[in-house]
Amino acid sequence: MVPETIMAISLFLLVWTYIIYPVTVIFSASIYRNRKGKVREKRHAPDLPFVSVLMSLYNEEKVTANKVRSLLKTDYPADLIEFILGSDGSTDDTGMILKDMAATDSRIRMIHVPQRRGKPAMLNDLAALALGDVLIITDANVMFSPDTVRYLAERFEESSIGLCDATVVPVTQGEAGIERQENLYGRFETFLKRAEGELWGAMPGPYGGCYAVRHGLFPLLPENTLVDDLFVGLTVLGKKYRSVNIPEATVMEDTQPDMRGQFRRRVRIAAGSFQNLFRFGPFPSERISVSLAFVSHKILRWLTPLFLVLFFMTTVILSGRSDFYLCLTAVQLIFIILSALDLVLDRYGRKIKYQRYITQFLLMNVALTAGFVKALRGVKSGLWEPTKRI
Repeated sequence: MVPETIMAISLFLLVWTYIIYPVTVIFSASIYRNRKGKVREKRHAPDLPFVSVLMSLYNEEKVTANKVRSLLKTDYPADLIEFILGSDGSTDDTGMILKDMAATDSRIRMIHVPQRRGKPAMLNDLAALALGDVLIITDANVMFSPDTVRYLAERFEESSIGLCDATVVPVTQGEAGIERQENLYGRFETFLKRAEGELWGAMPGPYGGCYAVRHGLFPLLPENTLVDDLFVGLTVLGKKYRSVNIPEATVMEDTQPDMRGQFRRRVRIAAGSFQNLFRFGPFPSERISVSLAFVSHKILRWLTPLFLVLFFMTTVILSGRSDFYLCLTAVQLIFIILSALDLVLDRYGRKIKYQRYITQFLLMNVALTAGFVKALRGVKSGLWEPTKRI
């Protein structure tokens, strides 16, 4: 009876995490959105805040110039925006590119630190220099649309809003590596976060490539922080402010198809996620909606490897009792073997087309396990190698 109970609980938690909770929240948000649209009143043009765009860069010479150009094309009033860009011990031409571009536009302030300290330390320095009421944190490979800043800044007219993030649009929709699978997962994440924000203002983790936060709410980041966006997001929610996604504020990001590179990235994100869980606990806010979103959307997903192992082991134990459990065990083994074969084929530029979705899911959970072990051992530094740009 015990194996059946463990299997049933594991299966329920998996179904709750990936089906019941997301579908319920997204559907409820859709109903709320439709009702709100019917009673929407005409709004006056909002008073725009002064905005500081902050960006920490390390060896990003391949994308720096294009990124800064995308920032400078903003339609936001020139007298209400500044760009504070920091080269964190870059050993390539990143610092020189920033210096040259800063000389062409008075809105750009650039600092260069010769000794690399990590993104959290650099963001702390940039935030201390910022004059803006609103800070927009962004990454080097995330390209802005001309109206991105405006759409983000306008939402801060609502005093309850503490943080909002942009909506990422993949630059490519290719078939290489796990590009298609990553893009699909990204769209799923965006829909769910948007729904949580619309329903409760309880989006638990903003998109790290571009998010905006009230300057007064931006915390001093511990220098060993691996996922600054989650740390900032949970801090804002803990102070009883709302956190939402802005669908109109679009940015473009290239999806790296390399499976090994994505795996290393996910291990780092997983370690940073558990690091933040250890800091904030499972209930980062007094608001029940925030805790529900954080547990259902984040914590249970981070625990998926445990649920998968428990489900598999209990079916193995029960396989000697009935043909149903024997077949269930066999199906799981087949998927695992096919994913292993898919990984081997990937080295030769080949794939098992539809199996690649299972492969990506299993890799995500292996990365979560590795990240948990890393966080458990203790994260001593906030340094990491950025994804190689194509």
